[in-house]
Amino acid sequence: MERITNKDFVDVERELQHWQAAFQTGDLPAINFRHEVAPVIRLACDIYVRNPHGTRTAWLTDLQSRLALRTSLRGHPGSAEMAMGCWARLSGPALAPQAG
Repeated sequence: MERITNKDFVDVERELQHWQAAFQTGDLPAINFRHEVAPVIRLACDIYVRNPHGTRTAWLTDLQSRLALRTSLRGHPGSAEMAMGCWARLSGPALAPQAG
């Protein structure tokens, strides 16, 4: 798969397709793609584009702030896991897994 190295551009539709395939195989901690997965992936993409050189901690803080404003996603236990997976895909090998 061809990786886009321009951090100012994210193909959100391609990301959503990837995550929908993962959802359909049961690999995600979610019950509903449209109401749980898609909004989190869209938020993760937006956070990444706005701060492509940010730290994972900064991205997670931003995610939690945005999720707190959305009652439908507030407290969704898989949000951080899905967003971190999205950021790892967007960053490619540059974002090595970190503990904690």
